[in-house]
Amino acid sequence: MRVNGKQLLCLAGLAACLLFSPASIPFCGAASSVNIPLNRDLYDDMSFWAAEGLIGSQLASIRPFTGSEVGRQLLEAMDRCRAGKTQSAACRDIQNRYTKLFDGEIAEAQSPDSAAAFYFKPVESFAVTYSYLDGPFSTFNNEGLPENKGHNLTLRLQTQARLGRVFSVFVEPLFVFNQNLAYGEDGRRHDTRLHKGYAKLTLFNLELQVGRDSLWWGPGYHGSLLMSTNARPFDMIKLSNPEPVLLPWILSYLGPAQFTLLFSQLNDTRTGEELANPFLYGMRLGLKPHPWLEVGASHLVLFGGPGRRHLSAQDVVKILYSNKNRDRTNLDSNQQFAADIALTVPNLGRYLYVIDGIKLYGEIGGEDTGTPPDRRAYIVGAALFKPFGLERAALRGEYAMLSPDSVPNAWYNHRYYPMRFHDRVFGHHAGSDAEDLFVEWSHSLDPFFYKLSYDWEKSGVKLQNHPQKKHQVFVEAGYRFNAHAQISLRYGFEDIRNLNHIENSRQRNHLLGLEAALFF
Repeated sequence: MRVNGKQLLCLAGLAACLLFSPASIPFCGAASSVNIPLNRDLYDDMSFWAAEGLIGSQLASIRPFTGSEVGRQLLEAMDRCRAGKTQSAACRDIQNRYTKLFDGEIAEAQSPDSAAAFYFKPVESFAVTYSYLDGPFSTFNNEGLPENKGHNLTLRLQTQARLGRVFSVFVEPLFVFNQNLAYGEDGRRHDTRLHKGYAKLTLFNLELQVGRDSLWWGPGYHGSLLMSTNARPFDMIKLSNPEPVLLPWILSYLGPAQFTLLFSQLNDTRTGEELANPFLYGMRLGLKPHPWLEVGASHLVLFGGPGRRHLSAQDVVKILYSNKNRDRTNLDSNQQFAADIALTVPNLGRYLYVIDGIKLYGEIGGEDTGTPPDRRAYIVGAALFKPFGLERAALRGEYAMLSPDSVPNAWYNHRYYPMRFHDRVFGHHAGSDAEDLFVEWSHSLDPFFYKLSYDWEKSGVKLQNHPQKKHQVFVEAGYRFNAHAQISLRYGFEDIRNLNHIENSRQRNHLLGLEAALFF
């Protein structure tokens, strides 16, 4: 879908309010802070806090959160916990674990002027991951980390620093080993790379981030239409307000607001007619008009490439925001648009024994053209918190349909601009002409925690005579030694039927993994 001029002016007006209105910057003293990696279990725990009504201002559909935003949300949750008559398991977890992990961020949220001007953490966290795959097991939503047949080993180290309150730096080098995968022409089985790394400039409640990172846009738990952790982190220039703000005047009724703008050039391998090193533009806007309700919209555009570099500012505006197709011209592009909504209703336990909190959400998107956008895909999901009174337990279900009736293989595909990076799509891992059903039960019984999940994926839904059907079962169990150390074990089984759309062709794969992590 292409956004028209009126929509562009409206979005620009909202962004101006976010940036320049004094009434809209209540957290102007917040110092620069790095992002909390998306693989942290913090994000799952924060969904529990929202389902208990501990955080009414959380915009959970724009991630990752910055450290300052986590500190602000923790402070809000702690105040609600102190005001409660009884201490829930979530409140105890905040007090016993997260006040230790984020003590500095909480202190700065309480008193922004006390934020340290300089600090350096050579080791913010360290993780060792081992996995064994007996075949080509399908992995996804792991930031593009390679897991291939045989023995796999990954070492991750995270470092952060702050310089003069307005600058912050994050670096995450990665060491990977696989006994069967060659990295480079010399045939070596190991590789060391910069997985993530960026610098930030933060002024008031506006930050400019330059470097490599991952993003997640939308309320989905298992997948997202436009931007998820399925692909590798990519290099970008990102402008955003890290902490939600209230817009001025009558716009304050829209509730806390947050935006993200990004620009990138993708440097990966493209084949055939696919244009090398295309430009990527993205925009995300989120609003919370009620503590229970969150709405948002996302827009991605891929354009440019060899022979299409000489673009004026007017050309770029036409590419990004006009409502016309310009196939096979310099102004050609691949565009996706999505709108989403999430409703989180807390404290139902007083009325219903079955659950204490519920989250219902949906995301609908269009690929390229149409007013309203056609070639539609969607995701719907629900999460039930504290079922049958079980503290820190959740039952989740999510369904995704990525096979539009008009053009079934439209999503993520394009003759020149497929929406992928290093062979993985930015959005939902199921890919084009596919549907996916996911169910998960999770429960934490400190110091133990576990997850049981099932994923059913069907590809070639409308275009293949024999659609491929994939069944995956995952079991994960872990133990927390204290707030700073934990270990987890996982097992996965995969059964693929009609493999590669060949009738009665079948493959079964197994995965066994172990991870140990330290947080400082």
